[in-house]
Amino acid sequence: MSVFEGVPIVFQLILGVRNLADYDTSSMKIAAMMGTTVPVPLLRAFKTAQPHIQVIQGFGLTETSPLITLVEPGHAVGKMGSIGCAVPGVEVKIIDENGLEVGTGEPGEIITRGPHVMKGYFRNPTATAARIHDGWLYTGDVGKRGEDGYYFHLGRRDDMIITGGLNVYPAEVENMIYQYAKVQEAIVFAIPDVKRGHVIGAAVVSRQGETVTEKDLLSFLRANLANFKVPQKIVVRESLPRTSSGKAIRDADVLLAG
Repeated sequence: MSVFEGVPIVFQLILGVRNLADYDTSSMKIAAMMGTTVPVPLLRAFKTAQPHIQVIQGFGLTETSPLITLVEPGHAVGKMGSIGCAVPGVEVKIIDENGLEVGTGEPGEIITRGPHVMKGYFRNPTATAARIHDGWLYTGDVGKRGEDGYYFHLGRRDDMIITGGLNVYPAEVENMIYQYAKVQEAIVFAIPDVKRGHVIGAAVVSRQGETVTEKDLLSFLRANLANFKVPQKIVVRESLPRTSSGKAIRDADVLLAG
């Protein structure tokens, strides 16, 4: 069985290949999108383009060698958008700021315990102590758990935007932006603001042959999101700046620089 794993941008680029249908991909059976929050529209688009491939997600860190959760291929369609259940031998909890486990459907930090967790950072006991408590690794990622034991990734805890005292998870806004057919890529970020603490910004890349305008995209988002989740500023870029691992950089100074 052929399995292809990659970060979302890899699959977005594949979908951008004009003659994709001319390539023989019959040997590929599973496409696993990992490494960051995966937009649900991307999962759906790839499944539509390659219907014979099971499109799944998983979740893990370098510190967890490598998986914490995974969607079983047999549940790929029914659980699309989920990062899956805890893999065998792994414990997962969702906790609040006080370290207490939250209820079903409530957002909180994902922590995990088991043989997959690292022993510690090399020659850095301070960093190790900051991440591991009583055997539990504190991932710094925010998620929620469904009643059936399937988990959903909402983003990095540090990425959450507090605007006027209200919490906004960038992934929720990004998923809606991806519903706008002319957008190829998007990232949502915080912009410092004197009155509200932060306001929401977004950077997008247009699909090939399409033109995205801030006015039209804002109209779409205002019709589909609560007012406090609508970006105050949208910039259209030729590409998004990325780290060496392919993750988009969520930095207002960099993204607004053009």
